[in-house]
Amino acid sequence: MPILMLTPLDIQNQTFNRTLRGYDPEEVRAFLRQVAQLWSRLLEENQDLRKKVDSLSQEIARYREMESLLQRTLLQAEESSRALLENAEKKAQLIIHEAEQKAESILHNLQKEKEALEGHIELLRQRRQELILELRTFLQMQLERLDHLSQDARHPISTPPASLTPTPPQPPPPASPTPSNWISKLAERL
Repeated sequence: MPILMLTPLDIQNQTFNRTLRGYDPEEVRAFLRQVAQLWSRLLEENQDLRKKVDSLSQEIARYREMESLLQRTLLQAEESSRALLENAEKKAQLIIHEAEQKAESILHNLQKEKEALEGHIELLRQRRQELILELRTFLQMQLERLDHLSQDARHPISTPPASLTPTPPQPPPPASPTPSNWISKLAERL
């Protein structure tokens, strides 16, 4: 199964060949390696998105510093050129207005990008939680199966003569948990 095509359903429905003593350990390890690789990629993507958010935050701070510097420059120009006060005020207002519009436009665009990245990070966090839940459920089911196998191994089967003991009705084999059963079991354990 290609690693890129691994889905939560694949994890849930994964079957392993049985050997004499249970599941094939190599298959189980291979499957867990696939899950680990996928998980590693998700963590790397999450880290990259965090770096991008940090970079955008720094860029916002730089634009704010530029706006502050521009305002100080305009004030110094007014003080040094009193003879051209009216002209300087018009230019200053125009520059400030354009700078504010540009800064607002840039801040608005950066805010949109930041919100989109935060939304993506949240989706990744939710996906991470879903993977943890599914993996925990899968492992719990495997532990329960191992418990049943170890209990069966502790009670050797002795067969008395058929004429001495009636055959008791056999209980049905344990059914694999339905989605609602394993979810409720997992919720109880959490």
